[in-house]
Amino acid sequence: MPVGLSRRPIYTKIDRRYFLQRSLGMGVGTLALRSLPSMAQEAMSSRGIKAAPRKPRSGKPFLASFMDVGPQAGLVHPVICGDVDRKRVILETIGCGVAFIDYDNDGWQDIFILSGTRLDGETPGPTNRLYKNNRDGTFTDVTQQAGLMRTGWACSVTVGDYNNDGYEDIFITYYGQNVLYRNNGDGTFTDVTVSAGLSTPGKILWGAGCTFVDYDRDGHLDLFVYHYVNLNINDALPPGGALNCKFRGVSVHCGPRGLPL
Repeated sequence: MPVGLSRRPIYTKIDRRYFLQRSLGMGVGTLALRSLPSMAQEAMSSRGIKAAPRKPRSGKPFLASFMDVGPQAGLVHPVICGDVDRKRVILETIGCGVAFIDYDNDGWQDIFILSGTRLDGETPGPTNRLYKNNRDGTFTDVTQQAGLMRTGWACSVTVGDYNNDGYEDIFITYYGQNVLYRNNGDGTFTDVTVSAGLSTPGKILWGAGCTFVDYDRDGHLDLFVYHYVNLNINDALPPGGALNCKFRGVSVHCGPRGLPL
């Protein structure tokens, strides 16, 4: 019986190289037409290496430890991403990104923390936060002075000097409209999304991951952005009101259909 239709599990030995080859080079439809035992015959050889027993522990103490110093460092603003006690839409479950950036070129890493918002809009002024490094283990919130106040469903962030002026710029993906901030070199930023050709008017897109990369090695940073699923919040509410808000009759947070009902 083809894989995917059998109710009895089939176990076989597959190494990492074989798994990657099959994952990247074979579609699901093709996989479903072949059995794992027959595919395993084509797998890479293990070269006869036998598993070695685990060595005994050294007994040396592990002296590294980590401590939350956020409040003492001045990182006091909470990251908002949906309701506190319930998640009605998948957008509320994703969370937000963070980046280290030396935005003022003083040789000390500053911190830029993203934030989302809430569906009911009751939380006043959720925004991304830029914290300036005070060089003494503490940070100062300079978001407003830097011109980076913005409320929305931020997702990820990438930092790079896209215009080669010696100052790091910021690109942020959002649910709705991604944003590019140009570093003015004086401690402030300007939203240049429209002039940079990155505006998507009339479209509801969910920007997910992003990165600056000079893919053609011409000395100018390019931008790679990928988007997540098509989602309209207005169509996803109330919970359980749409087909993609239920799983086997149980109301769940609304999101893309990925499992049989």
